[in-house]
Amino acid sequence: MPAPIPFVSLQNSLKPLFFGIDVGGTSIKIGLVDSNGASIDLKEFDSGGSVQSVAKISTERNPEAAAQAISREIARLFEKHSLSFKDVAGVGLGLPGTMDKKTECIRRPPNIPEWDGYPMCRELAKRIGMPVIFCNDANAAAFGEYWIGSAKGHPSLALLTMGTGVGCGIIIDGRSVDGAIGYGGECGHIIVDITENAKLCGCGQRGHLEIYASATGVARRAIGLTDTRAGSLRNRIIPDTRLSDIPKMVCEEAEKGDPLSLDIIHEAAMYLGIGIVSILNTIDPACILIGGAMTFGGEGSPMGDKYIGWVREEIDRRAFPAIAQALTLDFAVLGGDAGYIGAAGIARSEITVP
Repeated sequence: MPAPIPFVSLQNSLKPLFFGIDVGGTSIKIGLVDSNGASIDLKEFDSGGSVQSVAKISTERNPEAAAQAISREIARLFEKHSLSFKDVAGVGLGLPGTMDKKTECIRRPPNIPEWDGYPMCRELAKRIGMPVIFCNDANAAAFGEYWIGSAKGHPSLALLTMGTGVGCGIIIDGRSVDGAIGYGGECGHIIVDITENAKLCGCGQRGHLEIYASATGVARRAIGLTDTRAGSLRNRIIPDTRLSDIPKMVCEEAEKGDPLSLDIIHEAAMYLGIGIVSILNTIDPACILIGGAMTFGGEGSPMGDKYIGWVREEIDRRAFPAIAQALTLDFAVLGGDAGYIGAAGIARSEITVP
């Protein structure tokens, strides 16, 4: 389960503060974080009246309308909490895509294609009168874990987010690894299968880690195997079953001891371990974290512990012993809060405060 994030009152916060923005395909989270990584209690409420740690707005498909909505929400928070520009030094903007460093425009964001080519950071900065720092959403989540999460105290990490695809964020000595044009950390597209029949990844290439270890890969593997192997899973997958529901079914049946389901999870863990060894051989991080929606229950659950144990076995089998022995392998703990916290943290590391 995600760990409760540290909160602090505005009066007791360490200034300056930073807004962290986590842009998703359907909603945008906006949080306020102090210089220690603690979130300011904004006392926001969701539609059901429950208190939540961040302000949420819908993701506008039109980028101009989105920039207006974000700046309007930040202005509302300034007014509601009597903030001044002496309190807040800047904004970190986490986006599901890359930023062209030359033009400062968003490049082909997967879930909001209408934003392609739009200079969101520049437009937001003009509207709100503060510096806005771009970061990829996976790198933002990784920085959150580095700053106050599972990787706190480690000099470097790679965070692999297991969901529909496989995202990755890499932090080394407090710096996000973005690459020359913004594609640094695309470890979901490490090649793990070079055979002629390698599976086709969603990006159009074959043999990538993502299609073997992601929720999509697990679901497709389950569908394929239930045609040829008996097991309790076969009775649950019907033509109307949604692809996104199958990994949960696999986990549930594996917990009951279904051999087919256990084999599917073991195979996904094996490929993830193979991919991680390539990361280890490239950057030798002190810590590898596994997060996202598909962790088979995560830390403390029987299946989650088996899953990460199988990943560890594959790493130990294939990595240089010195690297494997020094590695911390763990689950991420911040859950959905990692993105906005990390975006604020990246802004804090890049904005010069007088």
